[in-house]
Amino acid sequence: MPTRVPSDESEASARSQTRLTRLGPVTSHSDSTLLRPLGTWMVIRGGLAVVFGLATVFWPREQIGSPANLNIRVDIADVLLLAYLLLQGILVLVQGLRTRTDMRMPLLGQAVVAIPGVLFLLVADTPGQLRAAIAVWAVLHGILELWIWRGHRDEGMSSDFLIIGGIHVLLGVILFAGTDMNALSVLGFTGAAALIAGVFSIVGGTARRSDRARTRAADAEVADTQDAEAAETLSSGSPDAWDGKASGTPDSASASSDGAGGDRP
Repeated sequence: MPTRVPSDESEASARSQTRLTRLGPVTSHSDSTLLRPLGTWMVIRGGLAVVFGLATVFWPREQIGSPANLNIRVDIADVLLLAYLLLQGILVLVQGLRTRTDMRMPLLGQAVVAIPGVLFLLVADTPGQLRAAIAVWAVLHGILELWIWRGHRDEGMSSDFLIIGGIHVLLGVILFAGTDMNALSVLGFTGAAALIAGVFSIVGGTARRSDRARTRAADAEVADTQDAEAAETLSSGSPDAWDGKASGTPDSASASSDGAGGDRP
């Protein structure tokens, strides 16, 4: 009499495979290590922008004529703007080189557009030249920031890039339109835009860092649960579980054949 042990083992293995499929793949953290800490870079760049914005607010003014008529020398405004653009360019360059996502290209583009701004500021000696240098940089920087938003608009918290990009584009438009601005006006509008954009960048970066920490903790918990369930499923569906059936079936079959053979002459 033939045994049915192989078919029983096949059915049990199929049931185990079905349960493993329902559990889904175990989460791996190797992919998350390839992503650069975007939130950290946003906080760093936002902090620089806030510091620059506060510096433009509290920087001493020169009184010209009446106390209500204040201004700042072109060379002082030039140095402040030059330092801000240079530091921002270095930070975004390092961020772009360390990024392995689709943000790499626009980030490197923001580093590139800072170069003509820095070069124009090095030779600027009139308020009009300051205004033109910052206006061109702000528009190009804002467009590249909007490019980042366009590529990630379906993700959570992507509105930060939209707001920051819009602030820079608006700054460029205001500077282009203000043909009679003095050095204080150029520095003031640039500092105000940097301060607002920096606050949004810090808030967005902090939120991303917190969200990433919660996600990692949740992924670790899910992975541990799936590992435990998978191990339990494999242990319950192992061939050892059917050793009793495999050993019992032949014995009963042989016993039956022996009994039948004993009755025969």
